[in-house]
Amino acid sequence: MAFVSEPRDLAQIVRDGLGALVFAFGYKTGIVDAFGEVEQPCTAEELSQKAGKKLRYIQEWLGSMVATGIVTMTEDGKYSLPHDKSVINMWGHASTLFPIFCELFPKLEEATSQDGPSGYPSYNPFLQWVDLCRSAETLKTWNEMFLVPFMKLKPGDAFTILDLGCGFGKHSREVAKLYPNSKIFAIDMDERSIEHAKKEISTCGPNNIEYLCTKGGNLPKEWTEKFDFVIINDVLHDSYEVDDILKETKRVLKADGYAAAYDPPISSYHLKIVQDVLAQFYLPCSFFHCLPVSSMGPSGEGLGIGWGYERKKQKIEEHGFRVIQVGDKDVNTIQEGIVFQKLLKRKGSNS
Repeated sequence: MAFVSEPRDLAQIVRDGLGALVFAFGYKTGIVDAFGEVEQPCTAEELSQKAGKKLRYIQEWLGSMVATGIVTMTEDGKYSLPHDKSVINMWGHASTLFPIFCELFPKLEEATSQDGPSGYPSYNPFLQWVDLCRSAETLKTWNEMFLVPFMKLKPGDAFTILDLGCGFGKHSREVAKLYPNSKIFAIDMDERSIEHAKKEISTCGPNNIEYLCTKGGNLPKEWTEKFDFVIINDVLHDSYEVDDILKETKRVLKADGYAAAYDPPISSYHLKIVQDVLAQFYLPCSFFHCLPVSSMGPSGEGLGIGWGYERKKQKIEEHGFRVIQVGDKDVNTIQEGIVFQKLLKRKGSNS
């Protein structure tokens, strides 16, 4: 039987991983920031002084970075970091996942054992890492790409909106600012996250948002047909109660309301992710965090990011929703968001 892909050089993959780990150390401890501030090309001594680190360690760090190809050298032995600042910050922050995942190694080792626990709860350092990804500029870009086209499905700008699984509340606050005439209800099951979110709006606002600590699968009874829009951002693949969440979403949506679930755009099928750069990034995150967290339910059946677009779309449709196209991509094309609405009942039908 023919194989659909050729294996990559395993030795080089491991070498690159080790180099990325050293780069992560430099980013996390300020060496990379110092590199950006010192005049380049620079000597090891100049970088050592700027970073406030011992020279011998800076020399070894630079050697590793030169060998990996992240840092370049001149003929007279000086060093440069020839990458755009935005690229350095993006992938520097991404690289700081390495120490977080190293801390989770023992927990994951237990969870993967046949007689071990089904998974483990959300790990706060990872949640904080995700929150740092959501800068004001990043959220602005995301809203322009996804939220605004979604909200244009209904006329006007005075809506009742549910942010289901809001985390620390940073995105829901941006939504509230973007739609000041709307009322936003933001919920999360993690009490620490909600307390943090409440503290933020108590000092900085906005005033058109309300936070509540509750499960997405157990929303207040009085919320039946309350919402024009339900936003489920980066939630379903982490959840062990997807069926309950979708049932509740259906209950609290108005008849003419819309919901949208956003998750990493990964296929459910491994044959479709061969050499997929997004899968190369997101599936390791899922292996260490999303899958164990989503395995904590009574059934122990984990979803994780590997659950994928196709199976998520199928699950949404099984709950009596119609998936609709927003933007240029067909609903059967793998993408970050799935927008859906309740199927309208036919006259004389009880279903």
